Amino acid sequence: MSFLRRWLDLAKDRKRVGLRPHRDVIVDAPYEAAYDRVLEAAEFVLGASVASRDRGSGTIEASFGLVNSERVRCTLQSIDDRRTAIRVEAFFPAGAAPRERSLAVEALADALEAPAAG
Repeated sequence: MSFLRRWLDLAKDRKRVGLRPHRDVIVDAPYEAAYDRVLEAAEFVLGASVASRDRGSGTIEASFGLVNSERVRCTLQSIDDRRTAIRVEAFFPAGAAPRERSLAVEALADALEAPAAG
């Protein structure tokens, strides 16, 4: 086995391959209200521009900053009549070094976890 390791050169440091920074949130709101809340939070918390949205499939993709900057995708899924699960996930340009955290993901998830206004 050590021959294979040496031959394949597995001892070298390899680039980290990781999952995209993400956070899962459950909000106490029906699907439609949660979807509207994500749209509002993306605009007001992140200052993002909603690049695409599909209410039927439960996806929202927002971008902000300079060209080829980080994007945030939210995927919503109804749990029951009163709760909705939301995954907030960061996407980076091709070739960008993988990151463990995203301040945009954290800020948006924090806003969604806060009690809904009014």
